[in-house]
This record gives sequence, C-alpha cells and structure tokens, in this order.
Amino acid sequence: MSIYDEAADKAKEQLDKISPTMCYAKWSQVSMHLTNGKTHSCYHPPTHSIDVNELQENPSALHNTKEKKEQRALMLKGERPDGCSYCWNIEDTGARSDRVYRSGEYWAQNAREEITDAGADGNINPRYVEVNFNQACNFKCSYCSPHLSTAWHEEIDEHGPYQIMEGEHNNTDSLNKGGLMPLRVAQKENPYVSAFWKWWPELYKNLEVFRMTGGEPLMDSNTFKVLDYVYENPNAWLEMSLTSNMCPPKPILMDMLISKLQKMEEIQIWEDPQKFNPNSGNNWYVAPACKNFSTFVSVDGFGEQAEYMRNGLCFKTLQNNVQRILKETDNTTVTFINTFNLLSVTSLREFLQWILELRDQYAKDRQGTKYIEIPDNGGHKHEPYAVVPKQRIWFDIPLLRAPYWQNIEILPQYYQSYVEEAIAFMEMHKANEDFIDYRGFKDFEIEKVKRNLEIMKGGNGLDRDKMYKARANFFKFFTQHDKRRDTDFLKTFPEMEDWWEICEEADALL
Repeated sequence: MSIYDEAADKAKEQLDKISPTMCYAKWSQVSMHLTNGKTHSCYHPPTHSIDVNELQENPSALHNTKEKKEQRALMLKGERPDGCSYCWNIEDTGARSDRVYRSGEYWAQNAREEITDAGADGNINPRYVEVNFNQACNFKCSYCSPHLSTAWHEEIDEHGPYQIMEGEHNNTDSLNKGGLMPLRVAQKENPYVSAFWKWWPELYKNLEVFRMTGGEPLMDSNTFKVLDYVYENPNAWLEMSLTSNMCPPKPILMDMLISKLQKMEEIQIWEDPQKFNPNSGNNWYVAPACKNFSTFVSVDGFGEQAEYMRNGLCFKTLQNNVQRILKETDNTTVTFINTFNLLSVTSLREFLQWILELRDQYAKDRQGTKYIEIPDNGGHKHEPYAVVPKQRIWFDIPLLRAPYWQNIEILPQYYQSYVEEAIAFMEMHKANEDFIDYRGFKDFEIEKVKRNLEIMKGGNGLDRDKMYKARANFFKFFTQHDKRRDTDFLKTFPEMEDWWEICEEADALL
C-alpha cells in the first residue's frame, strides 16, 4: 500500500466519524477566478459566483461564500451536495474518490481543528489556494477559450465564433451570459482582486500551497507582487507554484521571474513568534523564503506539433527558458503538464525522450547533500543549512475531456500503438527502486500513461453517432483553425493524413 493510500485510509476513518459525505477540501481548498468572480472547492464542482456585496465586509467570501456554506451544511448532515457529483459517481461504483484522497493530503489534515471549529457557517482560511488574476495570455491553445485568453478573445472579435455541428463554438456573447467572461473593468477596479489583497495578509499566515494560474501569470503584475511579498515575509511551510507557457511576449518577463526566484532561494534567518520549531527547539528559522517553488509548464507534445496545439508557442524558446530556470536556480522544480489529447498521441514518444534527457542532465542523486554555513545571529548559533538533492524534472499527463473532438477516445484503434510504444520506452527506462533514482520513469508515471491507454481503448465501444459527430467537428474546427491562423494540419501531422480523411468523410456524411 502506498503512502498516499495509507493517508486516504486514515482520512476515511476521520471523515466517517463526522458524516458519510464529509470532505475537508470544501473548507481547506479553493480555486478563485478573480477575472469574473467565480470560485469552487476543489477542482471537480462547477464554479459559482461570489457575491461582491459580501466582500465589502468579509474579503474571505472569495472562499467562504453563502453557497459553499450551504454545501458544507449538507455534508455535515450526511447529505450529498449536487456539485460534488464527480465523487459521488465514483463512490457509487465502490471505488474511493478524491473526497477521501484530498482529505488525506497534509494541508487538509493540518486544517482539521479549524474545520471542526468553523462548522458550516464559520469563515476559514484555506490551506490550499489556487488563483488566476486575469485572462491575459498570448496563446490561443486549440482547446482553450476567450474567457481564459486575451489572444483567443481578440481572434473571436475579429473572425467570430467557430462553426461546428452544434452551432457556434467560443461565442463570447454566450460565454458572457454564462458569467464566464472577465469583468470589463481595469484591474485596479476589479472588486475581486481588491478583496484578495485585503484578505492576503490573513490568508497567508497558515497558507501551505499557493498556485498562480491564468491566462499567463507572467503577464500579470500581481504575480510579481506575490513573489515580492513571500520574499519579504518568508514562510518555511509554503509550497509555491505558477503555471506558465514559458513564452512570455516580452523576454524581460522571464528575466524578472528568474531574478525573483533567485532571491527567494537565498537562505534567510527570521523569527516567527507564532510558531515553534520542534526540530531546533526554538522559533528561529534558517531557510529560503518558501519550502519549494515549482514552475508548471504547459506543453502537450513535441516540436512543431506542440506549437500547433498551443498556437503562439515557440518550442525552442520554451526549451531555452526551461533550461534557464534549471541552470540559473538551484532548487526550483519544473513540472511539464501534457494535457493529453488526440494530437498529443503521435509525438508522445519524443516528449518522453525529452523528459528523460532533461532528467539525465539535471539529476542530483550522485551529488549528495550540500551544507551552507550560516553566520551567527547575535547570540543565536545556527546549524549549517542542508540542501538535500531532489527530483527537479516532473511531468503529468491529465486527459483532455473537452472539447470532445480532441478527446483520444475518437481515434481509430490502430493509433493505440503510439501509446503502447511510449509505455514500452518508459518501462525500458524505469527508475531503479534499489536506490534514489532521479533519472528514470517512476511506477506511478507509467501507470498514468497506461490509464490513458485504457481510456483510449474504451473509445472502441462509443456510440456511432457520437463518434461521427465528434470527428466531423474535428474537421470543421481545424479547417477554420488553419485558415484563420495560417497553419497546416497535414504538413504538421503527415502521419495523421488518414485521420484527416476519416474526419472529412464524417463531415460529408453529416
């Protein structure tokens, strides 16, 4: 049994003592979309609107909304909130859901006492926070939307929505009616951003995980404001990250990021009278500004094919900027996020080869722990700070669910051979379990790719009409994509010429 499963077992026992539907994430985790005033806990429930009037007296209503408190009350009574159907559906099959796994996470466990004290109606500061400050982005990823990208927004304003089987795709009027489009105000006038900064000093006190997403966070001044704050107010427990396309429109933005990261890695000495460090026997801390900083790099394939999926990407620039982060910082980690879709399939083997080469270049398992001498601070003598080797290159491969015309389920069965070849490559370069190995592929990484293969195989039993409609939509969307963006699907994916013809035929039939 893995440590993850053991933590889930422990959490399940705790939750059952409260109610059969209890979930700590509803209290201790939040994603806040400050562009349009939406929030949810965790990732699975749909977002709901934040009442701007509540924020005037209580900025923590960015998380502690009336709707969320109603959902908490249902959980405490053993009832199932509708928005959490993702987990209920999994549990109805007899499997364990993210309700239990997330409640077993360290940040949720550390908030247990606060959750109990808060009940349904109390205001609580979450330990895990994800925030996007605005939609500014210089990319038009094929599966994205105008409400998350200014570049997408500009294209729709110029050319109008895409025409698909169901009507119009990425229609900004429809997105606006659904409350998804950003507020039409300057950021300094955005009440949700203002509330965030009012709440931030209090929120920060017990914060353990903080993620900045977008849009593209490097195009937003709030990102750098957060980094400055953390440097000036170090937090030895904080896991920080940002999700970036690694190709900001101005090179100086990458220079600024690396400069901030270098400062945050400086060893600081500070005293926190609110917390006691049992390891040192006092409340003095000798550490960088935060426990760890991660850059999540969005890239869904390799080379020109990655550029096609994420329009605006220069793959070479991305590679160079990743190398800069790894060379010019000592401990910042890089996690590649491959949002796995049907256009990712044929370059998966090359993508994994790239990961392996980076791991081989930056693995530190042979270097051992490095100690940094710390000068005495007045009458306080400090032990040398230990820099422990760690895995610096990670990747994840979550499955793209929408739009469905890019889902791997609709590919012909013979495309599964690309994924099978990739799995064989990973197993050939599997991490050695006999010692710490930062080079090879971990068991759980191989399992994630195998999971995607099984989902891909599930497409063999799809309803014929659903399959034909999805394939027709693929042809319709990417025909318009190529015309608008001066791209060429068949030139970029010559090995998928048969797929293009299949989709063209489906479009003709429908």
